[in-house]
Amino acid sequence: MIAGRDLGLTGLPNARDLGGYPAAEGRSVRAGLLLRAEALTNATPEDIGALVEMGVGTVVDLRGESEIAMFGVGPWTGPRAHVPTTDLTQALFARMMSAGPDGEPLAEDEVSKVMIDMYRHFVADESSRAAYAEALDLVTEQVSQGTPILFHCTAGKDRTGWLSAIVLTALGADRDTVLEDYLLTNQRATEGRGAPARAKLLALLRQLVGDRQPIAPLLDVRREYLQAAFEEAETKYGTFDAYLRKALGANIDRLRAAALL
Repeated sequence: MIAGRDLGLTGLPNARDLGGYPAAEGRSVRAGLLLRAEALTNATPEDIGALVEMGVGTVVDLRGESEIAMFGVGPWTGPRAHVPTTDLTQALFARMMSAGPDGEPLAEDEVSKVMIDMYRHFVADESSRAAYAEALDLVTEQVSQGTPILFHCTAGKDRTGWLSAIVLTALGADRDTVLEDYLLTNQRATEGRGAPARAKLLALLRQLVGDRQPIAPLLDVRREYLQAAFEEAETKYGTFDAYLRKALGANIDRLRAAALL
């Protein structure tokens, strides 16, 4: 199969399968088991039917309470686990409003720095660490039962991107492979059915940070964002493996036994 396979869901253009990527010991990630997406609020009835047909057991929602209050949980009626990692609305607004002096708009590179700091926060903040540990445990438990799991945030790019990076690295994927999957979001967001979702994200971000702030760094995923989270983990814990095992309590052997071919 093609790694990073598009699930073909009409209302979820960024939904994809982590199956097919090369992993530990010459093995590959099992298809149809680890699914990532944006929020399910725009999912059509046919999309939900497809997820049910795929056998998705639990949907893990990484969004904060204010995002859920704003957009709802969508039409999924199956098991759902709410594991808030970072509340996008609070995190971006607070960081961007505090970064500029006297309410002046930031330069574009300063907005990029806000995003880099947010990715470091995924690792350094204790509540975020605990949330990612919980999410990884849910993923491991679900796939160990042979049941597909889907995890998402709002746009399916930052928090979902970091959890995908954690899972793929735990499975033995190399850094280039992890970045390849992460950067697919830019392609999915701008092509075909991704355009309406991108327009909605743009409207949300404008609502959060105002009309004067540069917004391009908030819309995309960028290599340096993900690398910042990896660097934070390796600086704080010595190695990424130590971050997985000590900070997140990863059961790597169990995860690999279930998710690799």
